[in-house]
Amino acid sequence: MTGGSFPALFFIARSMTDSHYIGRFAPSPSGELHFGSLIAALGSYLQARAQRGVWRVRIEDIDPPREVPGAAATILRQLEHYGLHWDGEVLWQSQRHEAYREALAWLHEQGLSYYCTCPRSRIQHLGGIYDGHCRTLCHGPENAAVRIKQQHPVMRFHDALRGDIQADPQLASEDFIIHRRDGLFCL
Repeated sequence: MTGGSFPALFFIARSMTDSHYIGRFAPSPSGELHFGSLIAALGSYLQARAQRGVWRVRIEDIDPPREVPGAAATILRQLEHYGLHWDGEVLWQSQRHEAYREALAWLHEQGLSYYCTCPRSRIQHLGGIYDGHCRTLCHGPENAAVRIKQQHPVMRFHDALRGDIQADPQLASEDFIIHRRDGLFCL
């Protein structure tokens, strides 16, 4: 990536529609689609269609011990059975690592992320909200998570069903993890 260009990862569905709205459903292949997941898929699907956007499906196949053989295919068949047809190809989280690494490198080059070595116990001791301890430190990637610098927190927004929502300012301002120290991406 040169010249500060934004990684291709963020433009996956742009060529499919003029809309900027991209809905997503990301089930874990740990069993059949349950009712709560079906409702989440339906809501995401209907919102994407109402916005004249695209609706993507990404299989969260990143936790092999919890995966059930054949569950992903079953989930996709169930979505089709209920008339929830996705746009484009199904994305598989386990096959996107190179794109995610490119995005992480770009964020780091732009100064928008940093390495954090704080253990969970420290954050729990603080009441569960990260205080930005590592933001100004110069940790390397060894045994570290990657956090994004939260520069424009969303403190309030309007939900079509619930109306105006006010976020907890501390939680909304927290620099959240985008790559865990064990190598898993949090996307």
